[in-house]
Amino acid sequence: MEMKLYTQNSQNFLIALIIFFSAIQTSFSQTGNVREKVFINLNTHDLLVGETLQYATSSISYTNNKISHLSKYVYVELIGESGVIFQRKHQLIEGKAYGEFFIPSDIETGSYFLMAYTRWMQNFNDVSKSEISIINPYKDYINPQITNEKLNVEFGTTSGQIVANVTNKVILKASKGGKPVAIEARVINQDGTIEEVSTNNQGFGWFEISPNENESLQLLVEGQGDGFNFFDLPKPVLNGIGLNITHEERVMLLQPVGAVQNGTLTIYHQGKSIVERKIETRSPVRVQRDDLPKDVFTVVFKDASGREQFRSPLFNVEVSERRINNAFTTQSLATIDQYLPAGNYSISIRKAFSSEKPRQHAVADQNYVANGLQELQNTSVFSAIEEQPLPEKVGLLPEYRYQLLEGTLKAEDPAISVQNKHVILSLTGENDMNMAIARTDEKGRFVLEYETVHRGSMTPAHLTIPDFEQSYTVEIEENFINNHSLDFEPLIIDSTYYSDIKERSIISQIENAYFTPITDTIPVKNNVPPTIPYFNAHYEFDDYTRFKTLKEHFAEYIQVAGVRERKGEKRFVLYSLDEGFTFETDPMVFLDGVPVPMNEILEFSPYRIKSVDIFNRRYFLGSLVADGVLSFQTLEGNLGGFQFDRNHMVFELLSPQPAPKTSYNSFDSEDRVPDSRIQLLWLPDYKVNKSKTVPIQFQTSGIAGEYRMYIEGFTTNGEPVSIINTFTVNELDNE
Repeated sequence: MEMKLYTQNSQNFLIALIIFFSAIQTSFSQTGNVREKVFINLNTHDLLVGETLQYATSSISYTNNKISHLSKYVYVELIGESGVIFQRKHQLIEGKAYGEFFIPSDIETGSYFLMAYTRWMQNFNDVSKSEISIINPYKDYINPQITNEKLNVEFGTTSGQIVANVTNKVILKASKGGKPVAIEARVINQDGTIEEVSTNNQGFGWFEISPNENESLQLLVEGQGDGFNFFDLPKPVLNGIGLNITHEERVMLLQPVGAVQNGTLTIYHQGKSIVERKIETRSPVRVQRDDLPKDVFTVVFKDASGREQFRSPLFNVEVSERRINNAFTTQSLATIDQYLPAGNYSISIRKAFSSEKPRQHAVADQNYVANGLQELQNTSVFSAIEEQPLPEKVGLLPEYRYQLLEGTLKAEDPAISVQNKHVILSLTGENDMNMAIARTDEKGRFVLEYETVHRGSMTPAHLTIPDFEQSYTVEIEENFINNHSLDFEPLIIDSTYYSDIKERSIISQIENAYFTPITDTIPVKNNVPPTIPYFNAHYEFDDYTRFKTLKEHFAEYIQVAGVRERKGEKRFVLYSLDEGFTFETDPMVFLDGVPVPMNEILEFSPYRIKSVDIFNRRYFLGSLVADGVLSFQTLEGNLGGFQFDRNHMVFELLSPQPAPKTSYNSFDSEDRVPDSRIQLLWLPDYKVNKSKTVPIQFQTSGIAGEYRMYIEGFTTNGEPVSIINTFTVNELDNE
C-alpha cells in the first residue's frame, strides 16, 4: 500500500465531531476562549555541547492564562538551520509537560529554536518558540560574514509616529553585526545637541523630544570604532497621534499626544474592554495598578471618527529582580526564601557566564524581555501585536482525550465508494492487542483515536482496510508541522568570550566524566488496556501435533471453531457459546493484532504460528460488527513474513515521552568526586497551593561565582509571574 505524509489541514473536516468534546463545546460558548497557547520555560538559552537543555511547557488559555484542558498532548521540536534535531510528544498533566535533551558533541555551533504547540493550535497558526544558542568548542567555527557590520539604530514609539510640537517618548534599539550594543549618543538638530541618550547591554534606550514640524533630527554616535555615525530620526508629523506610557510604582500614566481630542482610549483584557476614556485634553490617563489584574493588556486608541490609530501591549505583571546580599559557600546546603502567589512555576538556578546572552524576564509572551516594567514597555514598541481573528472553520480536532491520527482513504477504482469504510490502526509494539477503528466520511476522511505506552520512541503501526475485496490506498497526516519558516540570526562569538567558553567546556567535561544520570531501570509499564480484554479459548500450537495446514489444526483439536471450503474458497466458522444464538456474519481474523483476509491466512504456514486466541461471541469493534474473533500470534510477533497484497500500510508512530529520569535537585556522591555542576536546581513543575513565602533549597557545587535563580509561571488566576534572584557563591574556606 502506498504511504504518503502531508500536513495540509482538511478544511470543514468532521467539524460536527467537536460537539462530542464537551469541554470544547463549552469553550466555544465562551467569548473567544477557544484558543490555547504554550508557554515555554528553559533552564538556559545558551548551551555548550555536553550540557543539558531542560524545558517546561504549560498549555494555557489564550485569553486568561489559566490551564487549558483542550489538549492532552504537546509537540516539541528543536530545529536548527540544518533541520530538525529532535521531535517529541509529551502528555500534558494538568496543562504541564517537561523534558530534557543532552547536547551531543556532533551538533553544530549556531542558533536554534525550541518549538512547542498542540494539534489544536495549528488551526490558528499559533506556534510558541524560544531561541537558543549552542556552541560546539570541539569543532572549528568561523563567524559568519555579516553583510552589514556597521552600527544599526532603529527608532520606535507606541503609535509609530513622532508627533510635532509635543513631547514624544522615543525608544531606540542599537545593534552591530546582529548583536545588541551599548552606545553613548546625542540627539542633534541644526543648532546642536538637544538630548543625550545611552543604551543598555540589550541595545535599548529612550529619550524625550519636542520637535517642530519638518525639523530634521539626527542621532550622533561616536566611539564604535568606525568614526562618527549619523542616523536620521523619522520626520515629525503635524496633527499626528501618539501615546507616552510611563510606569510608576502604583500608577500607569497613559498620556495621549497630538491630535487626540474627541478620541477614545481603551484598555482590553482577555478580549473585553475594562477601561475606556474619552480624550478631551492631553492630560494623562492615570490607571491604578491595584485596580487591574496582573497581566499583559492591549491599549487601543481610536480617533474622533472611530478609526483605530494604533494598539500596544500594556504591562501590569509581576516582575521583580533582587540581589541576595548574603553569599553562600561552595558545596553546602543553601536556602532562598521567596514569596510566591498560589500557582505553578518553573525554577532554574544556574551559574551566570559573561559569554551568555543577557537573559531577562519572560512574561507571558517571550517576545518581550527586559529589566522591569518600564523597559518591558519600551522594548515592546519593536514587537507589533498581531490580532488574528478566529477562523470560521477548523480542520484539526484537539487531542482532548487520546492521540489522534487523521488521514484520507482513496479507492483505486474511481467507481468504488470510499464512504463508511472501516480503517483499523494496529499497534504491534506491545504484547497486548492494541487497536483503534474509524469510519470514513463521504470523502474518505477519517480520524483515529489511539493510545500508546509512553516510551518516547517510534511504535510499529499498521493501517488496514478490512474490505479486502476492493483495493484502497491511504494518505495520513503528520501532526508535526512540516515547515516553520524560521529566521535564524547569525551567531557571532566574540573573541573576548573564548576563556569563558573554555572554562565552561572544562567544567562540562569534568561533570560528564564523574556524573552518572539517575535512571529508572524499571521497564515502562504497559498501562494501555487491551482492545479485546479476554478470549474464551487459547491454543498453543506446540502443545499439539503440528500439521502442514491450518485447516488440519482446526479439524484435529480446535473444537470451538472450524474451517469450511466451498468452490475453492476457505473460511473460518465459529460456534456460538450463546444457546439459541446463530452467527450470521464472518469472524474477524487477526495476525499479531493486524486484520488479515481469512482465505490468505489459511494458506499461511502454521509452523510460523505460536498460538491462537478465540472469542466465540458477537464482537463490536467500534461500528464494526463481527461474529467472533480469531487472533493468531506468530513466533516472532512481527507477522512472521505474512504478505499483504492490498489494503495495508506499515509505518511508525512517535509515542509520548516518559517522565525525565535525571535528577538535578541534589548531589549525592563520595567526597573525592568533584561536584562541578553549573545547574544547581531545575524544578519544572513547582506548585504553590497557597500564597506564601516558600523556602527554595538547593545544594551549591564546587564552582564559585555568580548565580541566578529564575522563577517563571502563572498564578492560579492566570497572572504571569517572573522573578530573578542573583546571588554569589564563594569558595569554602577550610582553614
